Amino acid sequence: MAKGEFGLMILDATAGNRSIYTFKHSQNIIYLDRQKELKIKPTIFADDMFLPFKDSVFDMIIFDPPHQWTTKGTTSIPVYSIPQGKKHAMLLGVKGHTYYGIEQYSSKTELIKYIYNAQKEFKRVLKDDGVLLFKWCEVEIKVNRILGVFQDWRELMRLPIKSPFQVAGVQQTYWVMMEKKRGRSEPLETYTDNQERA
Repeated sequence: MAKGEFGLMILDATAGNRSIYTFKHSQNIIYLDRQKELKIKPTIFADDMFLPFKDSVFDMIIFDPPHQWTTKGTTSIPVYSIPQGKKHAMLLGVKGHTYYGIEQYSSKTELIKYIYNAQKEFKRVLKDDGVLLFKWCEVEIKVNRILGVFQDWRELMRLPIKSPFQVAGVQQTYWVMMEKKRGRSEPLETYTDNQERA
């Protein structure tokens, strides 16, 4: 695998339509996604749970997974307060190059298992001195609760992000920077759909 233009190798593991980027075509970033109908195609189509890379190749991994799930074709709560008529187009990235991916998971348990399995792969492909940037919005699960899934990681920094699309204090978004812990990991705590909302 060739290094990026400046020697830094970055994996965006949930690239979507690259809506978080000002410049969407960096030579230092591998844009990965498994969704085939994106408006901006990824560098590679792949699943975060089975990454097609060797061990310890990335300096940084960006992970912005879905923050909620769907049940029988509807979201558990309104997505970022998007008006109902615009919701479907926004989810598919038809307008505004936005893609949330929440239709990929039908339950809280399914989403948690995905995040757990993905972070195990991130630990494998990230260099020992690399960092993981994790984005989370508290539409369903509080950030402290979801960080419990990242048992092999040490939190270095947590930045709350303000957004006009969210209700302050209700759907707070965070970017969390983490590094790999050394040593043995603990088993994943059991999550069920019957638990109270975290």
